[in-house]
Amino acid sequence: MVLALKRLKVYLKLSAIGVVVLVVLLVVLMNREHKADIWFFKYYEGVPVLWLILVTALSSVAGWWGVSKIFRVLRELKEVRQAQSAEKQRLEQKRLAEELANREREIDEKIRRSIREET
Repeated sequence: MVLALKRLKVYLKLSAIGVVVLVVLLVVLMNREHKADIWFFKYYEGVPVLWLILVTALSSVAGWWGVSKIFRVLRELKEVRQAQSAEKQRLEQKRLAEELANREREIDEKIRRSIREET
């Protein structure tokens, strides 16, 4: 039963890939002779639609990659700030612990002196 489900899953994925390939081929065949007039900071006439689709796809992928890099850097910046804050807290706790240890030593010394003076 598990093998049959796995086989069905593989064939469904293979069919989906085939459909995508057919759609891409259909788009290419139907648009191979079409031209478009576009404006992209300058007016371009007679640009082949296939080149326009290709450039749009590549720029979309590059844009998505760039945006994901920006968010990754922002997340890393947040982690660095959190690490700095944790380090600052750790140093403050260490300073307070040393201060407390000094106070305890002073109190112990005072108690020892007072015991010596009584005897």
